[in-house]
Amino acid sequence: MLHAGSLGVPVVRLPTLAQLRTYMEYSGWVCQPPGVGGSLWGKGEARIGVPAIEGNDSVIAKGILDRLATHEGTTTALLGPRIRYHRMDVTLLRAANDRRITDTIPFEAASTVISSARKLLRAAGTTAWNERGEIGGNYARRGDEVLRKARMDHTQEGSFIIPLLVPLPEPEHRSYEQPALPGVEVLLSPPEPFERRVTRTFAQSIMAVKEIILDPEHSPTESDLYSVVERGVSREFCSALAQILAEPAVGEFETRFGWAESLPAPSTMPDSVVIDSDASQKIEEVAIQLKRSRIDARSTFSGSIVELRHVTDEPFGWVTISTVRRGRVSEIRIQLPFERYQEAVSWHHAQRAVIVEGQVRIGPGRRLIVDDPVKCRPIDEILLPLL
Repeated sequence: MLHAGSLGVPVVRLPTLAQLRTYMEYSGWVCQPPGVGGSLWGKGEARIGVPAIEGNDSVIAKGILDRLATHEGTTTALLGPRIRYHRMDVTLLRAANDRRITDTIPFEAASTVISSARKLLRAAGTTAWNERGEIGGNYARRGDEVLRKARMDHTQEGSFIIPLLVPLPEPEHRSYEQPALPGVEVLLSPPEPFERRVTRTFAQSIMAVKEIILDPEHSPTESDLYSVVERGVSREFCSALAQILAEPAVGEFETRFGWAESLPAPSTMPDSVVIDSDASQKIEEVAIQLKRSRIDARSTFSGSIVELRHVTDEPFGWVTISTVRRGRVSEIRIQLPFERYQEAVSWHHAQRAVIVEGQVRIGPGRRLIVDDPVKCRPIDEILLPLL
């Protein structure tokens, strides 16, 4: 799986002192009580001093980066991006055309790519909160908050590449350990931050467009439309993607995903999705269909597994999904046959988001429960038959 630190991104700027401190804490360096001149960080026998200064100093930052790279047996060119993107999901947006995009790009084409990329992220931010075939101007406030925090790094050489950065919140440090009970197996993990859910929705949406809408030779069916909507695709997402592909200077559009090192990566999400420009008309037709069909995906929900529970000798197990339901962050517990539960354990270890369809009821303690799901499977298995 591609990580932000393995994107091959050249060091454009040095990490900030704050980014260096965050990375050092994450990688096991311990900060001694600060003195007048700064703090001394230690790891084993190694020591690195970090001066107490306001703002950033490139000379000091480079010195710390050099010492960290030496300690880790790597180069500053490789370590610098890892530290800069340590808490950022990175999406590289690449517009390519062998004849019209070389060392420069037509200004109109660049403007189209950037403005449409904003629409793609905004649409994904809304459908990450509430899947729907058409947003119709009703964008989610939480999604727009992620959009406002997103950054664009300097463009890179090699076609026309825009690094889109989505900062993640500081990882939760609370304990998810639970006292062991005789005969009860429990696995717990923290919920997926909404910012990561937005980037994941972006990735699974563009993958769904490619593999469900474009790869098959037939026109998309009503079932196909339902499948892409429940994965986050909307009319607005399709229209923005078609707008990029319809630009005369764009021969193909590629998205590459690098996941922040500070949070376990969804290991089966695509590294890269490439769509040729001749797909623009088919995608625009799907946008029109989504507007007409008004696909209702309210019976499905998706999210990360935050709890697995099984009692010895019982023929079933329980899987708890952290998701968004009716405009609220929720946890829904699903009952699965033991064989299916064992599969869910492997999904959890691989950080695979899950999609569920079924009737939600309110159980004891007002817990949300699905007793007999119509389907429960990894959301990335989009080409497999429904189970």
